[in-house]
Order: sequence, then C-alpha cells, then structure tokens
Amino acid sequence: MQRSIQHLIEDLEEAANNPPASPFIEPPPHLDDNPIAAELALVPFKPISEWTGIDENIFPEMYLLSADDMTRINKAILNLLESIGVEIVDIPDNFPPELLYDVLRSNWDEPVQYLPSSGYDLELCTGDPETCPYGESCSCSTFDDLFDEEEPPGVNPTNYEETELPF
Repeated sequence: MQRSIQHLIEDLEEAANNPPASPFIEPPPHLDDNPIAAELALVPFKPISEWTGIDENIFPEMYLLSADDMTRINKAILNLLESIGVEIVDIPDNFPPELLYDVLRSNWDEPVQYLPSSGYDLELCTGDPETCPYGESCSCSTFDDLFDEEEPPGVNPTNYEETELPF
C-alpha cells in the first residue's frame, strides 16, 4: 500500500508542478481594461478533477491509510490546489487530518474556476451544522444561535404599521 500512496503523492506533485494553461478568454470590449473581471466572468466552472487531471477514484478509502499517510496526502492535495489558485478558506483550525482527508476526497469533484490572475476562494461549509462537511468542528453551528434570538423590542415583523421606528 505504501508504494501506491507514494505514487499518488508523486502524481499530485507532478500535477502541482504542471498547472493547466490559462483558459483563453476573448474579453468583450467593455472589459478590455479589466482582464481580471473578464476572467472571473468568462472562465467556466469545472470539477477540480478536470482542472488537475487527477480522477477522484485514485484516492484510497480512509480505512486503508494511516494518520501519517492522510497528513502527507492532504499536504500534497492542498499544494496542488494552491498551484491552480484554489484556496479552501473555511477549514477549521486544528481540524484532524483524517477528517480533512475525507472532506478533500469527497469534494474532489467540486466545481471551481481556474483563475490564474486572481485565484478562487472555495468554501465547503454549507452553513447548516447537519450537512456541513466539517461537522462539529465548524463554526456554522454558532450562526444558528444568532438567528434563533427573539426580535428586539419594538419590532413587529408581521405588522409594519404598528412597528415603532427607532428614530
């Protein structure tokens, strides 16, 4: 198994060292002066696997890997994503490597844009603690508490005529 893990890491490193060519974009005349906006508007969304040439089926199941294996593969995956300008911006601090491996593996076909001029911020949190890939480690569960609070005094969202205005 160690041989196949090393081969996977080498494939990920090779893909990181050979990012795809910048997508050719013929900007419309009104975007000639802003190539970054043209890139953002015109580059298609494609799965990470398509941009990198690495199929999601190449990643072994978690139970076949040690924690050290997952840490090494995670590092290679994140390096590859960085090489194509994709940053996962919502990974919780101190997120366990085995859970991160599962999140990266299960979201490998997430559609992203390849934006060499500006980069792409990928958010995997769904905002719902029940479906968030980060589970209890995510801060999205704290956002629910904000919306469960009662309306402040004087605000009646159902009858706007009776609502007291603050000014």
